[in-house]
This record gives sequence, C-alpha cells and structure tokens, in this order.
Amino acid sequence: MVCGTISVPEDHGAPEGRTIPLFFTVLKAETDYPAPDPLLHLHGGPGGGILGSFAGFAQLFEPFRRTRDVVMFDQRAAGLSGASTSCFEAMRAHIDLLIDPEFEEYGTEEIGDGPGLTERCVGELSTRDIDLSKYNTLENARDVRAVMTGLGYEAYNLYGISYGTKLSLEVMRSAPEGLRAVILDGVAPPHVKLYDTIATPLDEAIGMVVDLCAADAACDAAYPDLGGVITGVLEKAAAGELEMNGEPVPLEFVLAPIMVRNGAYRRESLTPVIPALMYELSEGVTPTWDALLADGLQPDTLSDVRAEEVRARIAELEGDPQRAAETVIAEADQTKAASMALNHSLEQLHVALQRDRDLGPLGALFDRELQRSGGAWREDPEAALAAMRDYLELQTGRRSKVRLAAFVARHFEDDERLLALIEAMNEEELEQVYRIIAVAADRPEHEYLGNLHLAVYACQEDIPYNSFEGFEETTAAGRFPVLRDLWAPEIGTFYEMCGAFEPVEREGFHEPVVSDIPTLSIGSGWDIQTAASWAEKAVETLPNGHAIIIPEAGHGAAIYQSCVIDMGVAFINDPSMQIDDRCRAAAMPEFWIRPTAE
Repeated sequence: MVCGTISVPEDHGAPEGRTIPLFFTVLKAETDYPAPDPLLHLHGGPGGGILGSFAGFAQLFEPFRRTRDVVMFDQRAAGLSGASTSCFEAMRAHIDLLIDPEFEEYGTEEIGDGPGLTERCVGELSTRDIDLSKYNTLENARDVRAVMTGLGYEAYNLYGISYGTKLSLEVMRSAPEGLRAVILDGVAPPHVKLYDTIATPLDEAIGMVVDLCAADAACDAAYPDLGGVITGVLEKAAAGELEMNGEPVPLEFVLAPIMVRNGAYRRESLTPVIPALMYELSEGVTPTWDALLADGLQPDTLSDVRAEEVRARIAELEGDPQRAAETVIAEADQTKAASMALNHSLEQLHVALQRDRDLGPLGALFDRELQRSGGAWREDPEAALAAMRDYLELQTGRRSKVRLAAFVARHFEDDERLLALIEAMNEEELEQVYRIIAVAADRPEHEYLGNLHLAVYACQEDIPYNSFEGFEETTAAGRFPVLRDLWAPEIGTFYEMCGAFEPVEREGFHEPVVSDIPTLSIGSGWDIQTAASWAEKAVETLPNGHAIIIPEAGHGAAIYQSCVIDMGVAFINDPSMQIDDRCRAAAMPEFWIRPTAE
C-alpha cells in the first residue's frame, strides 16, 4: 500500500495559483504482472471522503486487486482533503450550536441577531481567499486526471458510487484522456434534478414491491391491490390515524421495513413479508413485528437463532412498538451492530491508552479526576452547555495553566485538588491535556463539516437547477404522494442553508453526458438515495453503456451483493463483454403468503 498527497490547482484554469493537497492511497495488485490500468474508486457525498472508512472499502474492492492496482483519494472539500474548506474558527466560536441536541442538522440557527453558523463559515472562508466557486464537479473531474497522471498511470478505469457516479460521468465528458472503462453504482446523472426528485427513490422502492407482487400469481391473489392498500396505510399514518396496540404509528415506522434495506448491508431481506406486513397494518389485526416473529412464521429472512434473540428483545419492550421495531432493525443487522461495538471499544481503548501513555502521571490523574468531579453541569442542561462551550474554547488561544485553572474554577465543585494538579504539571503534561481537549471537539465539528462540504457542491451546482416548488410537483406526481410529508422538512431546511452560498451555474453541466467509453450502470431496487431507474437514464446517451437493476440491494449494489463485484471485475477485465441477468436474478426471494390469506 502507498499513501500520500498530490497537489492540484484550486483552479485548473490558473495552474500557477493556489494548490490543494489531495490525500490518496494505492492498494497494489496482488500479482507480479498487474494490468497497466488500475481501478480508481470515486467516493460519494459530495464531501463524504473515503480514507476515513478505508478498511471497509479496501475489503470491498479486494477482488479487483487480483489483476490491477486499486486507487482511492479524498476529493477536494471532502474527508482528509477538506482542510481548505473547513471553518474552524466559526465552529469553535459557536460550538454550543454543534453540541446542542436541538441543533438542526444543517446549522442555520442564529445567535442573537447575528448570522447563522453556515453564513459565518462561508464568510470565514472568504476572508481566507478561498474561492468556493472552484469546489465543483468540473474541477473534481480535472483532479481525477491530475491524480492518475501524478501517480504515473497512462490509462485507468473508474468505479463511482453515489456522487462518484456524477463525477465519473463528468470525467467522461470533460477529462476523458486515459479513461478505459467506467462502472456507475447508485447512479446520480447530472441531468436529474436530485432535489426535486428526492422522494423518487423511495417511491420507486415501494412501487417495486407492488410490481413484483402483482407479477407473482400467488402474491397477487393473496394481496390484491397491494398499491392501494399501501397508499391507504401511508395516508392514515401521515394523518396520525393509524394505530397499533392502541398507540399511534408514525409514517417512519410504516416505511421502516422498506427503508431499512438501504442501510443494512449484510442482513437478510424482508421483501418476502412486506405485502403481509402492509395488509396487516391496514386490517389492524396484529402488530407488524409480532406478525413477523410469531410462532409459525419463520421466513428464510431470519435464522432460528436470530429469531429467538430478537423475540426475547421484543418481549422486553412490550407496549412500545416503535422502539421494538427499531430494536429489531438494529439487532437483526449483526454486522452493523458488531462494527459499531468494535468502533466504540477501540475508541475507548485509544482514549485510555492515550491518557496513561501520553499524558504523564499528573496529566492522567487530572484527566481521571476531571471526569469524577461534580458541578452544576451534571444536572443542569444550560450549565452543561456552558461548560462544554468553555471546554472546547480552550482549543484556541494560548495553552496556559491560568486558562485551564479558570475553567476548572468556573465549572467544578471541590476544585482545590484539580487546581493543585494543574499547578504541578510540567509543560509536556499540560500540552497533552490541551491535545485531549482538541480531540473532544472532533466529532461535532466533523459532523457539521460533512454537511457543509455537501452544501458547497449542492448549493452551488444543484440547487439553482431545482426548487421547492419542483419538489412539491414531482412528489405529488409520484405513485405515493404522501411521501412528501417525510421529506419536506429536510428539503426546506436545506434550501435555507443554501441561502449562505452564491449559486454558480455552468453551461451544459446539467445536460446528459455523451460518450462512447464502455460503461456498466447499476441501479438497486432498495436504493432510497438514487432511484434504480436513473441507472437506465444515465446510459440513454452512452452508446457503449449497459444498465442493470439489482432488486435485492440498497445504495451501492456492490456493498450488498457479492455478484455485483464479480460482474464488475469481469467487465473491467473485458469492457466489451455482454452483461447477462445472472446477478439480477440472484437472491430473488419468494413472497410469504399468510395462512389467513389463502
């Protein structure tokens, strides 16, 4: 493996100006005779980054390394390459917004009569002469060519997922030199109005279940007019009129069996039982998850062992159907749960090791005593918020004992011992304590920056091409218009955030890409972020493009079905091959028919 940075111009039209370091990694081929054209993976987002979740993607793309190198890099305004568009001063000045549980996801709240945090961030970047108009998909496409050339590759292939598909298509259009073949997975074509159509992917996913059931004689006979039944259930839930065990059932709960497939990478499918679940909700006979796990109903979607474990957890949560459903969803997904537990354990281990190894005796003792000490902040939310704000503001300015002691005196009871420890610290121990404080700010800042970097692209490129009125019209024209209630608050908040940015429209950017580069375009039936049909839409102007829909997969089909990677490896090895339907047909389940519906 090779890691490093490659500097690219902020503006490829002015190569002598400011440069941006892009962080990359190269996973070398596992052969002494590799193909000369590597596979470059373009990550999603925009603004998501890839190297922060490197291990998972390295495993995913391992089969490609049998014949060629695999390259990944964090795009401009993303992940490790996002420092140039990070507004740390604005975030630190308003850290209380970031850690406030009432803080809106996109950070548009105001402090007093001042501007919102996002507006302050954009202003801070402006004072640093950062030209946000150059952080866009066209410049990203030119970065791709610069990175591959810088690494010494004359020819290469692309595998884009999510935003990476939009970027791949732009590379095909604007910087195609050396590009041999392309795989698009979870496709977001530039000519699709992504924010007008934000409800379309979920609308299609629900419609897919309806259509598959209608095409199955047994399912259609057992669950006639499934689309009408689902519509009625969704409308009742949105109106607050749907109940289960005497409790109202929110719209999100009704949609959970459909939406969960988009993020549960390694769990079995709930597709076989969705028609039954929806019918029973409409009839008010049995709570959905009780029906799924009741005696006599053991679909192949859950092993007997897992069913018994989940059934036990449901019993503990009796009377709270929404919480029960969330527990089933979370705990049935063993891989995700294990990963979360492992990450949490590693984080705790890292903190403990850093404290005992790096802080020194007095620094480690101070850290432990600080966690034990009391104060009004332990019971008063306002005091806790003030203490956290002051704690994180210690990141800026001079790192001194005086400032640390003032913080302790302001927020902690029985502070004499803490103050004595501060006074006795040497300079190295004091410095390490301040480093721990800096680490504490990483999570809320990282979450906000992810949203900010998404906005850098979307608010400049996509929002001028979309409108809230367009969202309303498109959603109303869908098969399940009630989905409007699910997305409207989020899309409204996002438009509010975009008020901090100047739109930068580029002529031709939202036109379909025309190219003869061989392209495999993959859509997923359970993808609620990019509609399955968009995979087909993307290849309408690609004469050497082929689209395939994988029904039993979520966003990024390769993550869900191993046959997608096998198909991708075969295609990259021979871009002229004819793609058949073997992968499409894989793991297609049979619908479960209720005994009462026979």
